[in-house]
Amino acid sequence: LRYCFYTASPASGGTDSVRSYTFDLPSDLPGTDHAVFAWTWVNAAGNREFYMNCGDVAIEGSAGSYTGKEVTIANYGAGYPVIAEFNGDYDIGIEYYTTNTTNITVTALDSVPTSFALATSAATLL
Repeated sequence: LRYCFYTASPASGGTDSVRSYTFDLPSDLPGTDHAVFAWTWVNAAGNREFYMNCGDVAIEGSAGSYTGKEVTIANYGAGYPVIAEFNGDYDIGIEYYTTNTTNITVTALDSVPTSFALATSAATLL
């Protein structure tokens, strides 16, 4: 999603025409009736800002655990990385989404199949 709504890098002729995305969830993701699908992004120019959107989803699957990348938070304030304006250079800050990451484990509880338990040392759940 490096170029978000563009077909390719704008510098290489990509056009602003992508309006939908198709992707596969990992096949071993635990199932639940109530999960949050979330995505984040930072603006390319101007004040350094952080945006997030989410939606409620149901995931078909069985009990179990899944370990994956924790959501990236940047340009949010003290303690978070600042991604500089990138104005078309989409490699600026990409390391925060690829290599500089923290994993989080999600486990479907056996006794309540529609609930999740999160296990991570990097997050505090309130």
